[in-house]
Amino acid sequence: MLWSLLLFVITISILVTIHEFGHFCVALLCKVRVECFSIGFGKKLWSHKFLSGTELVIAMVPLGGYVKMLDSRATILSSNNEKFAFDRKKIWQRAAIIFAGPLANFILALIIYWIIFLMGVEIYPVKIKETIPNTPASTVIIPVGAELKTIDNIKVETWSDVNLALIAAMGKTDVSFSYIDSSSGDNPKEVKKSVDINNWYFDIEQDSAITAFGFVPEKVKVIPIVSKIVSDSAAEKAGLRVGDKIIGYNEQPYEDWNDFSNTIKKAQAMTLKINRENKDINLKLVPTIGIDGKGIAGLYPSTDTKVVQYDFLEGFNKGMAQTVLTTKLTIRSLYQLITGVIGLKHLSGPITIAKSAGQTASYGFTPYLYFLSFISISLGVINLVPLPMLDGGHLIFLLFEKIKGKALSNKAQERFFRIGFFLLMVIMGIALFNDILRL
Repeated sequence: MLWSLLLFVITISILVTIHEFGHFCVALLCKVRVECFSIGFGKKLWSHKFLSGTELVIAMVPLGGYVKMLDSRATILSSNNEKFAFDRKKIWQRAAIIFAGPLANFILALIIYWIIFLMGVEIYPVKIKETIPNTPASTVIIPVGAELKTIDNIKVETWSDVNLALIAAMGKTDVSFSYIDSSSGDNPKEVKKSVDINNWYFDIEQDSAITAFGFVPEKVKVIPIVSKIVSDSAAEKAGLRVGDKIIGYNEQPYEDWNDFSNTIKKAQAMTLKINRENKDINLKLVPTIGIDGKGIAGLYPSTDTKVVQYDFLEGFNKGMAQTVLTTKLTIRSLYQLITGVIGLKHLSGPITIAKSAGQTASYGFTPYLYFLSFISISLGVINLVPLPMLDGGHLIFLLFEKIKGKALSNKAQERFFRIGFFLLMVIMGIALFNDILRL
């Protein structure tokens, strides 16, 4: 729990700082005087005032932040300072400053995805082993081993892409998908099909969209040959090497990697029988204990997947495509929540985010980066919702000012802010209640 809490604080601090930095940068470009850039709320832990007059603050509570700009509605200004006030700038400048926060979150996600593709991603065919009876997928004939290519014209390269695309399809009357039939000869063609999903609903907390739709994924083939050993791990100390083939453990023949992994998680000393250069060797493995109390060996098996590294430009294009796709699916999910396709019980709050942060980080650096980019996009989308107190609400106020030729009165804006604050508290309360129920 402490690990999850730490990761939650780090995640929120990164995302909020980037968000506020977006406001800050465009404010400076528009020659608005920024009085304070605070990372966190509450008591100051550290501060520094720059020659420009901006005070950088690190505060005690690292669960937010803010940019305080010069504003004539809050401070009586001299005639020389009025030109530096936020509220005295043109509408398009104020809109740019407000929009820059969510935009910074989208840019952060793009950079993270870009880094992921530059580091290399694991690619494997998204093949269907079979379909489940009495599901939408079972209403059409899909050959065994068919490789999925698109869901509703969204290109899918992993089962995670498939899951997100199917969730986004909830509430529609039908969903289309295409696949390659590998059994159709040397020149297989892409086959397109459409399925009626008028009566298709499932609980996204309990079920996977993939199995609910009726797809049974073909599992990645795990080969018990060591492909990687973590430095200074239990596997390295036991004398294991890359290329060793595991043929048995605890005087039992190797049959399944999951069973082997579960044996390691018991954190008990075990004997290994391996084959190295056509010679059988016995080794003693003593797993180390991880933060979750489970045993860790620090070795990786070989699989039928492949790691693809993209060059600088290709990585950027892939990162941009992934950012656009995730943004579209996030907007779609928000629409489903508003229209009732996805119930309020699926709202998640800080506790669920904290748990997810800890879990993804425990899987490795790359899964955490995927999680960080997804939350960053979610934060950007949510902030653009036209609700007072959010950036989207401020943009609506500016739109009203543009149409009417004058801004809403301070009294009217304050009334809307109170309504927005109440709605946000209700939503946060529901999310927190859902989090507690999931514990």
